Amino acid sequence: MSIKTIETLLSYLTWVLIIFLSIYFFYDNVIAYFYGYRSEGFNKKPIWTSGHMIGGTISLLLGPFQFWKWLRLRNVAVHRLLGKLYIIGTLTAGLFAFRLSFSSYCVSCRISLFILAVLVLFTTAAAWWCIKNRNVEAHRQFMVRSYICVLAFVLVRVDSILPLDFLFGTIEDPLFSRTVQEYFFSFVPLIIGEIFLTWLPSLRQTKQRAKKRG
Repeated sequence: MSIKTIETLLSYLTWVLIIFLSIYFFYDNVIAYFYGYRSEGFNKKPIWTSGHMIGGTISLLLGPFQFWKWLRLRNVAVHRLLGKLYIIGTLTAGLFAFRLSFSSYCVSCRISLFILAVLVLFTTAAAWWCIKNRNVEAHRQFMVRSYICVLAFVLVRVDSILPLDFLFGTIEDPLFSRTVQEYFFSFVPLIIGEIFLTWLPSLRQTKQRAKKRG
C-alpha cells in the first residue's frame, strides 16, 4: 500500500469521525435543547445560547463542503455562497459564545470559552481577509483553523464518548475534570492542526534546502 493511499484512507476515516461526532452532538445537544431540554444555566440566557447553537450548527454542517475539493473545482459559485454562509454562522456562534463566556453557568469553562470564541472569530475573519486579497493558501490554512475551532465547541460537549480517563486516569474532582475536558478539547486539536499546517511543512522545506546546499 502506497503512502498516498494510506493518506487518502486516513483522510476519509477522519472525515467519517468528524461527521459522526457532529451528528451525535447535534442530536444530543442542539435537538435536545430546542425540543424541551432546558438546564438551569441555559434558561437564564436563552437568546445567547440559542444564537450560539444556531450559528454553530450552520458552520458545523457547511464546513465539510468547504473542504470538498470536487465542489471547489467544479462549482466555484456554490463554494463561495456556502463560504459566505459559513462565515455568517461561525461569526454568529463566536460572538454569542464570547458573550456567554462572561456568564456561563460553568464557571471553570469561562476562560477557555472566552479564548476559543476569540480564536474562532479571528481565524474566520482572517480566512475572509486572505481570500479577499487573493491569498488562497493562507485562506485555506485559516479555514482549517476556523473549522478546528468550530469542532472544539463540539468536542467539549461529547465527553460521554470521548472521556479523558484513558489519558489522565479517573479524575475524582468533578470541577477539575470539567476544566481538564474543556481545555484539552478546546486547544489540543488546534495545536495538532498547527503541527500539520506549519511545523511539518517548515521542517520539510528546511530538509529540501539542506539537500540542495549539500
